[in-house]
Amino acid sequence: MDTCPVCSWPFSNGNFKLVAYPVKSREHDRDETPDSIRFCGRCGLGVASPPFSGEKLDELYVQGKYWQKRGQETSLRIFPVPFGLAQTRWRLIEKSIAQSKRAKKVRVLDIGAGHGYIGLVASASRNVSVGRYDAVEPDPVMRQYLQNLWKAWERKQRLSFVDSIEQTTGNYDIVVLSHILEHARDPLYLVKSAVARLSTKGLLFIDVPNQDYLFKEDVFPHNLFFSLPSLRFLLEKEPLEIISIGTWGRNMYKSPLHTNAPRSLKIIGEIAGRSGAFLPGKFLVPFYAWYFGVNSMDTNGTWIRALCRRK
Repeated sequence: MDTCPVCSWPFSNGNFKLVAYPVKSREHDRDETPDSIRFCGRCGLGVASPPFSGEKLDELYVQGKYWQKRGQETSLRIFPVPFGLAQTRWRLIEKSIAQSKRAKKVRVLDIGAGHGYIGLVASASRNVSVGRYDAVEPDPVMRQYLQNLWKAWERKQRLSFVDSIEQTTGNYDIVVLSHILEHARDPLYLVKSAVARLSTKGLLFIDVPNQDYLFKEDVFPHNLFFSLPSLRFLLEKEPLEIISIGTWGRNMYKSPLHTNAPRSLKIIGEIAGRSGAFLPGKFLVPFYAWYFGVNSMDTNGTWIRALCRRK
């Protein structure tokens, strides 16, 4: 990748910052793991070098290799953190849904849906009526996981899957790109495609890690590393009104994921991890929401969240 995938700045001029690509797990094939992260001299985006190939990304996300070891368990004891995050994300979205939209059943498109928790949360909303939830999710493991949850939780709304954005039809009132852009080779294409599928005044929600190479020991398989300025730069290229953009979660340098996190926080996390198999999901979800600070804002927070409206 010789140019920045957001602003086309050329890396060939050699004037860029370079840091090592954090990787720890022995499960990763070192021959297919980037050596470093290069930073664009214009927008500041970090780009894995060498980037993951299209074949490797297909292996992980289309063939299901990334999630196949996790199984299809429907209990929230398995993934309480993503569910807590989905609750926070949906609260941000529904606050900005226009009254004219609330009067009808809204359509939601979740690109790179993964667990599909935001669809489960949205479908239970008392403030907004969701009539349809479409998930762009090629991974068969995640599809089955979400189908099991949808049935177990007796959701009545229409649930449908497609393999790619190109297979979607019609316009959507809400389009979600949650923790997908950091894995992409072409984030500009994804955002453009999302905007093209928005209805008039429709909402686009984006969530990405905030420079997670600074506080995680292992960032595999992230391809891109966004900061607040680089994500804003990307969004301002499109016909969007930015309603809000900011960093959320615990301060990254005090995050439980950081090697230098407070020892007391580490101990609490270790106790919760050992007890998780015996605790109900109704306890684990709010606990981990507090533990990672998913509902609080911080100038050095662990996630960047942006909510935009199509002009």
